[in-house]
Amino acid sequence: MNETETEEVRSLLGRAVDGVPAPAGRGAEAVFTRAARLRRRRRAAVTGAVAAVLAGGVLLGSGALAGGGQGAPVAASPTGGGLGTGADGFAKLLPEDVGDLHEVSLMRLIKQAPDAQLPEDVGPYDGDYAVERDGGVGYLTVRAYGPKEAELKGTLQDPCALADEDTGMTDCTTEKLPDGARLSLWEWTYADDGGQPRWGPELAASLRLADGTVLRLRDSTGFLGQGSEGPLLKDVPLDREQLRALALKPELLP
Repeated sequence: MNETETEEVRSLLGRAVDGVPAPAGRGAEAVFTRAARLRRRRRAAVTGAVAAVLAGGVLLGSGALAGGGQGAPVAASPTGGGLGTGADGFAKLLPEDVGDLHEVSLMRLIKQAPDAQLPEDVGPYDGDYAVERDGGVGYLTVRAYGPKEAELKGTLQDPCALADEDTGMTDCTTEKLPDGARLSLWEWTYADDGGQPRWGPELAASLRLADGTVLRLRDSTGFLGQGSEGPLLKDVPLDREQLRALALKPELLP
């Protein structure tokens, strides 16, 4: 079998092990428990690897940090550090009822490292934005990549090629736009492996222009654990149609 067929068989066997009740007897029960645990770890590892490919950089997912204590939130500095001061301008691109918006750095929040180096902004509104609504806190992330950087980071022509249960990507669609650009939208859920931070469900978008420029959008219900600013939102800050509309706004492009 080739690599793809082998992986498919391995995936099917893993699902079978997860679904079969363990037979009686301490020895057999231990075998099934260990198999299920390995399955969960594998899914978490695949999710992390896919996240790195899709985001083209560091995505702080479940299990990325050691320790589980709640820490004081670290807000983004309004000057320098690659954060910019675009919260007011970015808010004008969003629906009026999205919630209260302020700019943060997810990396600094989760690591509780106010001086952590941030990536350079490529687009005018690149950054992380906290969305407070109905007692919860979610996040919108905008990140643009020029053609050369996108190529170096190995961003995919069609992220939906990776969509399956193991990656946590579902309901992924890719549409070709009249100008030759491709827009992909998908839902994303993270495997709960007991690590931190613990991310809630989210939507994501990837727009690839004909010249190779890539725009990534993350639409998250939030996270729990160290650095969390509050409970998860009951739903993502933007619904699927609103996220699609945001991804198509030229104001976000370099």
